[in-house]
Amino acid sequence: MNETRTLATWVAGLRLSDVPDNVKVHARRFILDNFGCQIAGAMLPWSQTYYDVIRKTRSGTHSTVAYFGDKFAPDDAAFLNSAFNHANETDDTHLKSPTHPGGVAVPAALAIAEYAKADGAKLLAAVIASYEIQIRISWACSPFLIYRGHHPPPGVGTFGAAAAGTLLMGFDAEKTLNAMAIAGSHSAGLIEYTKAGGSVKRIHSAIGAVGGVRAALFAEAGITGPHSILEGEKGYVKVFAGEEAFRNLARLTDGLGTLWHMLDTAIKPHSANHFFHPMADALDIIRDREPITPEQVKSLTVYTNSEPILSHCGSITEPEDVLGAQFSTPFSLAMRLHHGGRGVAGGNGFWDYPRVNVKDPQLIATARKIKCVVAKGADWLVVDKGAGLEIETTDGRRIRQVVEYSKGMPENPLSDAEVKEKFRSLVDPILPDGRPQQIIDAVENIEKIKNIDELVQLLVVPPAKRTWVMPLAKRK
Repeated sequence: MNETRTLATWVAGLRLSDVPDNVKVHARRFILDNFGCQIAGAMLPWSQTYYDVIRKTRSGTHSTVAYFGDKFAPDDAAFLNSAFNHANETDDTHLKSPTHPGGVAVPAALAIAEYAKADGAKLLAAVIASYEIQIRISWACSPFLIYRGHHPPPGVGTFGAAAAGTLLMGFDAEKTLNAMAIAGSHSAGLIEYTKAGGSVKRIHSAIGAVGGVRAALFAEAGITGPHSILEGEKGYVKVFAGEEAFRNLARLTDGLGTLWHMLDTAIKPHSANHFFHPMADALDIIRDREPITPEQVKSLTVYTNSEPILSHCGSITEPEDVLGAQFSTPFSLAMRLHHGGRGVAGGNGFWDYPRVNVKDPQLIATARKIKCVVAKGADWLVVDKGAGLEIETTDGRRIRQVVEYSKGMPENPLSDAEVKEKFRSLVDPILPDGRPQQIIDAVENIEKIKNIDELVQLLVVPPAKRTWVMPLAKRK
């Protein structure tokens, strides 16, 4: 027992010199990717709504909002930047847990870094600590947390955001423990949106970020919490994930300081639920081998890993909104078939979903040809592996393709060039000329940054360039 204290003590003692070089390389990649998500995410209508609410009702001068440049209290800035970050299903994923650590870690750490006047090296260490804490808690609760209907980012994200804040503010182990203990009372998040839609999922990472930042600020002021918040009889693991997960408490601390779960995190090339990614890759491979048009598809069967995953992304065929489209395997595959492209530019990208008409009769007709089933006795039966497709064509062919690890997974990673390609695809339409490369250069040299304001200001778009907001497609 005492897992919460063990994690808090580790966070309080973490120094960047303790972190292996390959972990730091991955952290820089994730920071760049999440910065791209924040800047592009600010363009979306629902993000603008959250921004308008906070701008009208909040105040503060400590931390900067990406794209807009307003300065708010650290928790409010973290909330907005995290909402932008997770606005369009483009941020990174730790699929084995599963959770989205970067959409909490990067906005929360940056907001507190400004507040605490920390440098780039400390920011990098805080991001690493936040990833590790979030993933370890989510992994300890996996797969029971999400199977019971809890969305990990707003639940485990609070702990990760608190960890980042405590490291940046230089807390000792006891104060760090209290911050994490307070964070547990902010945990929440349900995944009914996978069944009934709604836009609230867009702020799930933001709920984790704001709760964790506030927990750190409360701990700074002397507020305390239960020191067994993770492992206790009424603690997070047992209450949220149940007795079966409670037997996995060792996952919270196994290999702490030597086993880095950040390395298992994937960067998403497509702006859709991550369980869809191996299906998109399988379609790309098939069409590279045998070009197929939507009209040539008589039926398409998706074989996925398990019933809960099928429920998560295979139960919607005719979505009512953009989020429904991003969690609909049939509709997303229909988008890809009709688009005809490959990879990042294959029709399931950041800018594709807001522009799609979810009532397009051609897309709906193709989506109705697609069914999702659980594979029986096949090669992709474990949660952290992929999926398969079988296409029956109108001329009688049957074409089958299995993808074990989708592009972007640790076993099939994006190259540095591909990470930068994705980043530029997100921000080139928005930022002034030359700014994307400035951000790339700054992140690659983040440990040398002494004044964090230099980095933050690169994420702000000058007023003269704020000329448009991404419109949603009109239904026909």
